[in-house]
Amino acid sequence: MIDKLKQTIQHMDRLQAEQRYSEAEALCDQTIKDLPSSEQGYIVQVSLQNRLALILEAQSRYQEALTAVDSAQKILETIKASLSPAIALSLEITTITTQGTFQRIQGNYAEAEQTYQRAIELIETQGTEQYQSKKIQLANNLAIVYKYWGKFDAAERLYQQTLATLESQYGNHHADIATVYHNLAGLHHARGDYQTAENWARQSYQLHLELFGSHHPKTIADGAALGSILHGLQQWDEAITYFKKAITFFEQQFGSVHYDVALNLNNLAASEQAKGNLSQAEQAYRRALEIKTQLLGESHPELAITLNNLASVLKQKGKTEEAKEFFEQARAIFAATLGEDHPNTQICKDNINL
Repeated sequence: MIDKLKQTIQHMDRLQAEQRYSEAEALCDQTIKDLPSSEQGYIVQVSLQNRLALILEAQSRYQEALTAVDSAQKILETIKASLSPAIALSLEITTITTQGTFQRIQGNYAEAEQTYQRAIELIETQGTEQYQSKKIQLANNLAIVYKYWGKFDAAERLYQQTLATLESQYGNHHADIATVYHNLAGLHHARGDYQTAENWARQSYQLHLELFGSHHPKTIADGAALGSILHGLQQWDEAITYFKKAITFFEQQFGSVHYDVALNLNNLAASEQAKGNLSQAEQAYRRALEIKTQLLGESHPELAITLNNLASVLKQKGKTEEAKEFFEQARAIFAATLGEDHPNTQICKDNINL
């Protein structure tokens, strides 16, 4: 059983790496069904339920993914007392890490922070050297939470610590290094430091291009991130080229209802708006809004970003009342999730009063 299971998991790894998520999901589901009702079977099931959650998340099927995470947590709570400390710790860290991912996706940043800090603390108090790579991953994930939460200084400290650790282990030519470059670009973009962001983004894009080629998801995602920064630098034509390439790629990979499609539609709309192409911008924003609402619900801060952006186009087109309605919806979401004093909330307030 063990040898067959190892082969099955290796096959799942390949399918996920190739973004063949439907096949990976089917294989994971069947493997879970075939597991024996024994302690060993339950241990494997906890790991596979966490894996299934991430496979579903990659397809933007968030509610199903949350169900898988809950299943992993319930099984772990049932069997934890009978497990060896090492196995219990490994399963707990895996499950906590997955929970943190979905808390961040849902916009529950304070909960995600606590979850990741709890996992890091477990590693520091109970873990061994074998958990150091997981600790690096958790620090990077926590930095992502801080970036979305607007805690930029905390995010940068963690990113720089992670980068220094990875460079000491791998040098400068490794996929994990490119990921941190990508994240640093996103952080400086969020801070409005577009020149620094462009530098990190081009390093990430070039490294992923060398490692994986031009049609790999990571390279495409880097191009889209670079496009967002180029938009900030008013290089709109080049930015639009990256956004359209990303939209086409992600639609082909995942269909039209996917988070990465919505994200790039939003960014494409922004560049079209900046060029004065208001009809194209409105159309793209409305598509992005529809997808985000379907995937994230009506109270997520990511939705508020697109609501605010669509409202700004409508205002430019003279549709004042509809614009105010969307500005107010965006303000309410930002206030509830980020607080009344957050810059995004204040921007929406100012827009309503203009």
